[in-house]
Amino acid sequence: CGYEQMLEVSAIDYVARDNSFEIFYEMLSLTQNKRLRVKTKIAKDEHIESASFVYSLAEWGERECYDMFGIIFTNHPKLKRVLMPDDWMGHPLLKTYPLQGDEFAQWYEVDLLYGKENRELIGPEIRDGAWIDRYDTKRFSRLGKEVPFGAEYKEDETPIEYLPDGVPILSEDFDGKKQTTLKERK
Repeated sequence: CGYEQMLEVSAIDYVARDNSFEIFYEMLSLTQNKRLRVKTKIAKDEHIESASFVYSLAEWGERECYDMFGIIFTNHPKLKRVLMPDDWMGHPLLKTYPLQGDEFAQWYEVDLLYGKENRELIGPEIRDGAWIDRYDTKRFSRLGKEVPFGAEYKEDETPIEYLPDGVPILSEDFDGKKQTTLKERK
């Protein structure tokens, strides 16, 4: 039909609503200056034929759909994970996938790097993106306080003050030189 390029392949999880996935392919015709989106629905346990023999870019998008949603594309030349590790369990973009990961996700890095026998020694991976350790060893979080790199926590740390435009005011630099803003420090 004159669509020389395929731009996108992706899917939407409607498994909870009607036990299906919507898969769409978006193509571009440079000669006609048109776009075309082809959508189809498949049941959760159905497979769909790969479009990689028509558009080579489909290979990567279909691999991503397999990796993130678990959709099988038959006759795909190399259907394997592209974003997650090869031994990952589950498919992270399914709406049923837990937001903080499951038991497997919680221990994946620990098991991979140190072995299952060291789980009790190391503890599970913290998978809450909003969690900040105020007392981390390198003091990356700072949480409203300005402290030198690697300094121990003290209750009397000086709070960071801000100018009206949101630029922090620093009372003095860590080498003792007077500074007024972070911009000047850079």
